[in-house]
Amino acid sequence: MSYEVNVVDEFKKDVKKLFKKYKSIKGDILELIEVLEEDYSVGIHLGNDLYKIRVKNSDVGGKSGGYRVIYYTKLSNNSVYLLTIYSKTQKENIDVKILQPIIDKLNKVVDGEG
Repeated sequence: MSYEVNVVDEFKKDVKKLFKKYKSIKGDILELIEVLEEDYSVGIHLGNDLYKIRVKNSDVGGKSGGYRVIYYTKLSNNSVYLLTIYSKTQKENIDVKILQPIIDKLNKVVDGEG
């Protein structure tokens, strides 16, 4: 099965900030998108259709110094939404509760309410 991978505005802002330091980020994200188009479940399931995945940072090397991407799945329309990305060298973890407003807004748009 194939999945459509979408990026939300907050994810784009995160990428823009990280691009200043990590020039290879766009290529790293494109590789992630190719993987998620084939299998949304490759990440660690966080509950409530949220997943976290480690992504290599070509500018640093290795996954431990790479990025973390939090994404949301909406299987009713075979979609994956990239919510946020952060560098593991700059931030240890993210509280998924802060992503809830983004998910709520996204669901309204996807369900035709917003």
